[in-house]
Amino acid sequence: MSRKPTLSPTRIAAYLECAVRYRYIYIDRIGRFYMRSRPELSFGSTLHQVLRAYHAAGATQTAGEMLQQYERHWVAAGYESAAQEEQFREAGVGIVRSYHAASAERAAAGVETLLTEKTIRADLGRFALIGRVDRVDRHPDGTLEVVDYKSGRMSVTPEEVAGDLALRIYQLILRRTRPDSRVIATLYCLRSGGQASAGMADEEAERFAADIAALGDQILDRDFDTVEPVPVTGCARCEFLPRCERSWRRSGLPARPTREEAPDN
Repeated sequence: MSRKPTLSPTRIAAYLECAVRYRYIYIDRIGRFYMRSRPELSFGSTLHQVLRAYHAAGATQTAGEMLQQYERHWVAAGYESAAQEEQFREAGVGIVRSYHAASAERAAAGVETLLTEKTIRADLGRFALIGRVDRVDRHPDGTLEVVDYKSGRMSVTPEEVAGDLALRIYQLILRRTRPDSRVIATLYCLRSGGQASAGMADEEAERFAADIAALGDQILDRDFDTVEPVPVTGCARCEFLPRCERSWRRSGLPARPTREEAPDN
């Protein structure tokens, strides 16, 4: 018996941005030949490992012990220079200390952490919707709060949280798996400690579930063998741009479309 297909926020976002990018990563599986380490990814990976270890130990580590984990888990790949790496490293020390203090405040307020760095899953019929959450907390009133860390951002608004695809998907999964609980989502800016939260009303959540189910059907039914590169707004920051440029040159199209020339697909 074949396994049910799975779709995640990352997969869905890749498809919405560019069907060819989705094909390269998830169908052709050639991403490892093009994607390279970047400072922000290495830094975020380091922080995620430290915070996961902290909660796995029952949130009993001191700030000093967390900093020892920080040094132990440091990911050095992708930095452009020793100076850049040191700049990120110093910023991380402040983040770890601030997170430890904020965690103590949450505990004093009766907030319990249920999950950290865990994959959650809900069945949507033809496919399973999955997502890896950074943290899920339970508040004294029973509300479940899914928390997404951002290591580069300094600020966020409730409107941005409300429109965030991944956070909406996480909420949908929790709503399906824990239907008796109120669910909200929070984006937590690790550098500043700033955060914002938003939730979905029942009718909004059902409309979103229907949209995701329809989008999932579209992805599963798409014939990716016939998908060809076309300019989109994300081309300039895409690792696969050189590959697509070769295709455009063969087709007589401009080798590097400008942002103004690049339509959405």
